[in-house]
Amino acid sequence: MKKNFPGGGVILPNDRIYLYDNIRFLLIVLTVVGHVIDLNTGQSKVFRSIFVWIYSFHMPLFLYLSGMFHTNRNILAKVSGYVAIGLLWKIVYFLEKLLLTGKASFSLLSDNGVPWYMFVLAMYIMISYGLRNMNKRFIMVFSIMVACFVGYDASIGDFLYLSRAIVFYPFFVLGEMTDKDLLVTCVQNKWLKVLAFSVLAGWGLLCLLDLNHTYVLRPLFTGRNPFSVNEIFSKWGFAFRILCYIISLFGGFAVICVTTNRRLPVITLFGGRTLQIYFWHYFVIAVLTRLQINTFFMESPVRRVLWLLCAVLLAVILGWKPFGFPAIQIMKACVPDRTDRVH
Repeated sequence: MKKNFPGGGVILPNDRIYLYDNIRFLLIVLTVVGHVIDLNTGQSKVFRSIFVWIYSFHMPLFLYLSGMFHTNRNILAKVSGYVAIGLLWKIVYFLEKLLLTGKASFSLLSDNGVPWYMFVLAMYIMISYGLRNMNKRFIMVFSIMVACFVGYDASIGDFLYLSRAIVFYPFFVLGEMTDKDLLVTCVQNKWLKVLAFSVLAGWGLLCLLDLNHTYVLRPLFTGRNPFSVNEIFSKWGFAFRILCYIISLFGGFAVICVTTNRRLPVITLFGGRTLQIYFWHYFVIAVLTRLQINTFFMESPVRRVLWLLCAVLLAVILGWKPFGFPAIQIMKACVPDRTDRVH
């Protein structure tokens, strides 16, 4: 039986708030779009603008939501599930690349592609459990401090996924500190929604019109690069990191504000299936790249728009139930009762 929620929308009997499923679907669509247009950012200024706009908030917000719904139950089971999915992804991608190109490399403990998210989530779950009795505000301040200065150490990168794990951890902790029910109530204000839309639109316009200054932040938004990647960060990298945190914080909160808390056809349902979309989308992109489909869509502005729509369509297709294999089955095997929301 459904029940009404203060501020609008509906909550299912298990307190599944539609707002967060809608946000997660939006974020996974942006993830697919970001990976698709990244193939051609060198050929399109508009694509570079869209890329930096997406990356400024989409992964921080994903990890924020994961922290918000995290509980210290089934710790080993959830960690095992994410690690298993990450390892399987690496193996399947290795085999796919070997078949498509005739050559491929495999690295067990590092990766600059999609699997990092699975391993970082597993790390966060373990760290959160280990620090469960510590003051979250202290953890937040300390994690931000470390993240602001880790970029000066060029040896911290993709190995063990350390760079992104350190850089994005404050967002996970912030999610743990957030009351998800109270947040839903707070973001229902109509004027706040108007302001949030203005923030997203304004930041998008700035990315479009001032690309020379905004795109320089790309290495920091991805979370995996040291400050040495650009001379401009060599001295004041920590300040630029703080700037990126501010942009991500405002951008992420704006997305929460503008997203509806109502149950939407397809969108709300598929918002609970982001794991399978995340698992499969890059394999499809690899095939499209090998067939040079992305090159075909770069030949005119109209085709570029169609390319973006193809990315959205890909996310929708992969949200259908059959594509739940094998990621969903792995999580169910590791966490049979699934009392927690699994991201």
